[in-house]
Amino acid sequence: MAIARMASERGLHADSARKRRITARIGDYLVDVWLRVALSVAVGLRAIWRIFLLRTWRPTVRHEFVRHSWQVSIKALPTTILTAMIIGFALLFQLIYLRRGEFGEVISVLNINTLVLLTLVREIAPLLVGLIITGRSATVMISELVDHRTGGQIHMLDAQGIDVFDYLVVSRISALAVCSFALSVIFLLMALLAGFLMAAIVGILQFGFFEYMVTAMRLLTPAEYLILPLKAVSIGTVVGVIACVTALRPTKVGADVRELLPLGYMRAVVTTLIVSGVITAVVVW
Repeated sequence: MAIARMASERGLHADSARKRRITARIGDYLVDVWLRVALSVAVGLRAIWRIFLLRTWRPTVRHEFVRHSWQVSIKALPTTILTAMIIGFALLFQLIYLRRGEFGEVISVLNINTLVLLTLVREIAPLLVGLIITGRSATVMISELVDHRTGGQIHMLDAQGIDVFDYLVVSRISALAVCSFALSVIFLLMALLAGFLMAAIVGILQFGFFEYMVTAMRLLTPAEYLILPLKAVSIGTVVGVIACVTALRPTKVGADVRELLPLGYMRAVVTTLIVSGVITAVVVW
């Protein structure tokens, strides 16, 4: 009986220790997530504050801003145009298909043209551009910043009297924010152009491109003219913040860029979706 009681007590102690370890791991994970979110918010707010200060834009920071703007906008431009053309063709094809289907009369009553255009402006354009710059540019920035952190360049910059935060962080965040808005506008225009070309080929348009663009712009409400720049700039900003924090914050994965690149990409994509949904809810509702 004594032996059985001792075995039972050992089993209870083992179960209790196992539960404590699981609870400790969950707690460590939640604390790490909270610290990472808090750090990202702090970096983002400080970067936004520094962007509007004239003394931030020294020649070195301006040079980095121009370099990253070129890397983000020009190199991502072909992908943005191609994606926009595909989306434009696909949306108009769906409109034609729905109007010719059994629900054509219902679709005409619902004014599906306005709905598709609002969806393109509110969701598709800024969201897809955010994903493009995340995969095309943010990953490159993570790789560069990891090299700076592990190769000692950050200490060299600090020794030369260069503000490391402005030079490495502010320049990249501002470049992503500006280029995200510019690429979103280009995406929207190219998607509308693709829709016009598709409609002209099918033969359902009775007016020219200028009247087509004016009609499309008149369908937009003031909320759409607000939500596109707000969402595009916000997505570019958070992508830049996530890239900088992921690369410069010491983590358990260490300096292995092969681990940091997918980690930063995943965080940026999830944050982009969250920011897009929050802004839509705030502006629309």
